This record gives sequence, C-alpha cells and structure tokens, in this order.
Amino acid sequence: MILWGGVTRGPVLAPGAYQVRLTAGGQSLTQPLEVRKDPRLATTDDDYRKQYDLLVRIRDKVTETHDAITRIRETRDQLKGVAERAKGNKAIADAADALGKKLTVVEEELYQTKNQSSQDPLNFPIRLNNKLAALAGVVGGGDAAPTDQSYAVYDDVAGRIDTQLARLREVVETDVPAFNALVRAQNVPAVVLSPPKEK
Repeated sequence: MILWGGVTRGPVLAPGAYQVRLTAGGQSLTQPLEVRKDPRLATTDDDYRKQYDLLVRIRDKVTETHDAITRIRETRDQLKGVAERAKGNKAIADAADALGKKLTVVEEELYQTKNQSSQDPLNFPIRLNNKLAALAGVVGGGDAAPTDQSYAVYDDVAGRIDTQLARLREVVETDVPAFNALVRAQNVPAVVLSPPKEK
C-alpha cells in the first residue's frame, strides 16, 4: 500500500497499569508495567484514553479496509484463472469480466490503485483508506484529546468505507455464487493439464 501522509503504526497506550508477558521455550513470564504521562503536560489521563480509543477505532477500520482490498484482489485473481481455464466460453468470460469490474469499482473507492510510487499521490487523489490513515496521524500527532472535527472526519470516512464494504458483501453473497453456478453449469474443469511432451 502506498499511502500519502498515512500512519499505520499502532496507537500509543494511555497512562495506566499494564502487564507485559513474555512466552518462550514453554515458559511464560509476567511483569507489571506502568505507563506514565509526561508530568510537564496538562493533558489528562482521560484525554489520553480518548485519543487511544479513537486511534484503535481508526486502526481497526483501516485494517478492515485493507482486508477487503486483499479479498477483492484474491477474488479477481480466481476469476481470471477460471476464465483462462474456460477459454472460448463467452458466457464465462463475460461473467468473469462483469464481476471483476464490480470488484474493481469497490477497490478503487477504497484505495488509489494507480499509485506505483510514493510520489504518485501527487497525481492521483487519495482514497478512503488513505484519508483514514492520515487522520490517525492527526489524532496521534500530539498529547491531546481528539478534536470534535477528528470525530466528525472519522464518522464521515468510516461511513463511506462501510458503504463500500456493504457493496462488496453484496457482490460476494450474490454475484459470486451466481458466477459459481454458471461455471458449474458450463462444466469448466478445475484442473487443465497440458498434453504430455513427446519424447
């Protein structure tokens, strides 16, 4: 993933008491750990907790988005494989193409697929996953509670991501089974072997 100003590191823990556990060689060791805030700052423990909570929500939604992109790409690759095995079968080729296009529409809303280098976002607008990852940088960029605007941006972008994830779910639950039924009806072989080489 090429992200412009997007942050994918995990959130910083809020001040509090924690435990650290190390498991190795069949043994597990646990040690208490206290995270303290910088005493020079006026930031309250509640401010840090709010920051942490929003950063976790952002992280989880970015992860869900990237998992969906991976699923889209895996599905499209499988469609190409079936279409190749069914060479000459126009019904399957057309259905694979149509289904692939539906998946691509969702992917291109979630991620800027034209990005090939770290400078490409200058030429191609960032998409939803990048907007959310950039918000993580804003929220985690200081020692303060998130602003009302940060919550509003999260709600807007996460809502738009959820709309695309719902479109993907519909394709997966409706169009993929219909495509599979077509492939079964056309009796496309699962494995196609090349003829043996003559000696």
